[in-house]
Amino acid sequence: MSLAPFIAASPTVQFHAAAAIIALLSAIGVAFLAKGTPAHVWLGRSFALAIMITAVSSFWITGLTPGHYSWIHILSVVTIINVPLAIRAIWRGDRRGHARAMIINAVSLAIAGAFTLMPGRILGAVVFGP
Repeated sequence: MSLAPFIAASPTVQFHAAAAIIALLSAIGVAFLAKGTPAHVWLGRSFALAIMITAVSSFWITGLTPGHYSWIHILSVVTIINVPLAIRAIWRGDRRGHARAMIINAVSLAIAGAFTLMPGRILGAVVFGP
């Protein structure tokens, strides 16, 4: 394991990865908190903000096919649509709809994160070596 590929990455990639890590840690934390508590609400807001930053920043990253988006950017679109829907659901008192939307966001983050470990990807090089 070496942070060298991450340190050598562009600031955009570093920013994106930092937001994704914050989103992941927030998602894990919020999953274990009692629903509706102030801690759940604030950590959930952190998750929503971090995952939106992660999704939006992904559109400046096209390293695998320079200048072209990959299919994984579909998850970013899903997130950008789904986070506001989750917020609207909880404002309307629809806890099931809110939970469903936030679980979809967390699963999207997990899928995208898993694909960053593939050979040729920066995080893959950090974890498994070049």
